[in-house]
Amino acid sequence: MTFLSRAFRIVAALLLSALFVPPVAAGVAGLTLLRAPLPGELPARRPNLTAVPSTVLDRDGQEIGVFRGFDRSVEFDRSDLPQHLIDAVVSIEDRRFFEHKGVDFEGIARAARTNAEVGEIAQGGSTITQQYIKNVYLSGERTFERKFREALLATELETNLSKDEILFRYLESSYFGSGAYGVGAAAEVYFGKPVSEINISEAATLAGVIQAPTRLSPRVDLEAAEDRRQLVLEAMLDEGYISIEEFDRQAARQLWLASSERAPRGSTVTVVVPPPPKGATDHPFFVDWVEQQLLDELGPDALYREGLTIETSIDTELQEAAERAVSARLVNTEYPVDMSLVSLNPRTGEVLAMVGGRDYESSKVNLAIGGSTGFQPGSSFKPIVLATAFEKGIGPETIYPAPATWSVPGCSGSQCTISNYDNANLGDISLREATHKSVNTVFAELVTDVSITDTISMANNLGISRLDPDGVYGASIALGAGETSPLEMASVYGTFANSGFRVEPMSILRVLDADGNVIIDNRASIGRRALSAPAADNISDILLGVVSEGTGRRAAVPNHAIAGKTGTSQAHRAAWFVGYTPTVSTAVWMGHSDGLASLYNINGVGRVTGGSHPAIAFSDYMRVALAGTEPQAFPVPAEIIAVETAEEVVVVRQEETVAGPRSSPEVLAADCNGPCSRNDVPRPALTPPQATTTTTTAPPTTGGTAPTTTTVTTPSSTTVAPSTSEDP
Repeated sequence: MTFLSRAFRIVAALLLSALFVPPVAAGVAGLTLLRAPLPGELPARRPNLTAVPSTVLDRDGQEIGVFRGFDRSVEFDRSDLPQHLIDAVVSIEDRRFFEHKGVDFEGIARAARTNAEVGEIAQGGSTITQQYIKNVYLSGERTFERKFREALLATELETNLSKDEILFRYLESSYFGSGAYGVGAAAEVYFGKPVSEINISEAATLAGVIQAPTRLSPRVDLEAAEDRRQLVLEAMLDEGYISIEEFDRQAARQLWLASSERAPRGSTVTVVVPPPPKGATDHPFFVDWVEQQLLDELGPDALYREGLTIETSIDTELQEAAERAVSARLVNTEYPVDMSLVSLNPRTGEVLAMVGGRDYESSKVNLAIGGSTGFQPGSSFKPIVLATAFEKGIGPETIYPAPATWSVPGCSGSQCTISNYDNANLGDISLREATHKSVNTVFAELVTDVSITDTISMANNLGISRLDPDGVYGASIALGAGETSPLEMASVYGTFANSGFRVEPMSILRVLDADGNVIIDNRASIGRRALSAPAADNISDILLGVVSEGTGRRAAVPNHAIAGKTGTSQAHRAAWFVGYTPTVSTAVWMGHSDGLASLYNINGVGRVTGGSHPAIAFSDYMRVALAGTEPQAFPVPAEIIAVETAEEVVVVRQEETVAGPRSSPEVLAADCNGPCSRNDVPRPALTPPQATTTTTTAPPTTGGTAPTTTTVTTPSSTTVAPSTSEDP
């Protein structure tokens, strides 16, 4: 060993020891490194990772998608690397790359000072050469021994290869997230172009990803990726690779995901293209949903590399029928007018069809699962209020006043009064008729009686996830003032169809590994009782009338009993129809995907409601779904057994809902999208609601015993304000 080599080892040993270990251990480690034999040649390279694509099948075994990783599948030459990419990588990863001999003593010293200051290993001081050695020759374990061996091999490599070749190999072997191994694949994955064509901003983005690709990928965390891009540009400016004018131009080109929304007008952005196709040419929204679930459960390595076979629930014939039904309603319209449809089997939870939007190429945001924020369901939420009431013994023939407007007792503010569609006063009507006609004031009274908290709990239990059980909601929640998705609503109504048994929506039947071993099997889905059979079956009995004689008549399918409910959100910004038979539950949503505009003058309909285009799309789809099947009747509903007598229900209402006649009023501002309450105790009125009860015998309902009729009378409304939901 020459004097210079020995001296180099002494310095490297001491600096590396100071960086990673305490002083005593550093001395031992330094002697170990000093005495270690210099490797005569580099060890064998680790085998390249191989990526065997995973195949996605429909329920009949036909291929509908492929999940694959890139695994350095895009080859490139050294001459393909733009100078600004080299500058970006060197600036942020190893600014002294062209000066050191494999180990950067200044960098190690700087990292040692930082680590000493923070009391932990915050910086590693590794050079590009060391990182390449780790990527290709060593494991990624964070041990002292590996770190010293990495330094030794780095110095050896620098004697055998040029700097340009080392940098090329480093960029060829590094992982950039989103399944891209190598900068050639990364340029294609993120920007849809060869690496030779990327600009300065794109180069800064790729250079920034290298440090932590699973965290800094723009598809994982756009904000973190943008912050890192800015940091790389600042480093390039500091190193003199770009001028201040160039820095300003490139810094202004913020990252933007092409699949999330349309680019801001008049802006210059760095466009991150949609993910590369996975072979899902016909059902991409569904295949994307499957992919996300498997990424969460199995991780990217298994999904993209291990050659899995994924058997899914989708029925291609029904999927195509769903797409036709949606397209027919969207003809002669343009983005952002959109529609989504989800259909599932209530007994198994298997999703049979999923249309996430009008055009996957225009927007890959899956509206079927609610996009990023969810959608207000309008009056299609009302059956959930019925479910809460029925479980408390308030039956379908209970009589409620249906004034044109109704104010929540003790509430003050512009949104404290609920109005009926067209401000119609319908007198005294049953809950059954109120559902058929979608009477807002009745359901505002009902949700107040049965408690908003219990209604939210019921919604959560039935599968609506976006409603916070600890949140503050008003009576307008009965009219759909919360957020949900077509998938969740199809599942909720599927629970009604299944006599109260809920089975989680499911898209993946089985997953097999490359050897045919089953690693996931969901075929024996087990439901749970979310609602009593009498409550669920009475809801179905009522919703049959919505289609036969109420607001959902256009959803009818000849020779089949259809239960369902329309829904229209405030100012006609969205319209729903959700309906079902005992074997198929389907939800249709129509609105603007940006959520900003009303549905006016759409294909001959002046003001779109749930009973128009959504109901027609539902019927078009269900005619195919039910073709060739025998009509099935719903179960005969059992009588709702009242927990209390009619008079006691009113007493409980006064004590629990209005908080008693002697309670002082507390006025709250209405800033929660409706009449507000805290801890589900609405603010009491100065005087309790007047209540009278009569008991009569109502005509028998379909196949059921004649229920007891309860009449509830409440004070007239005195404050007039716009309704939260409109639904003819």
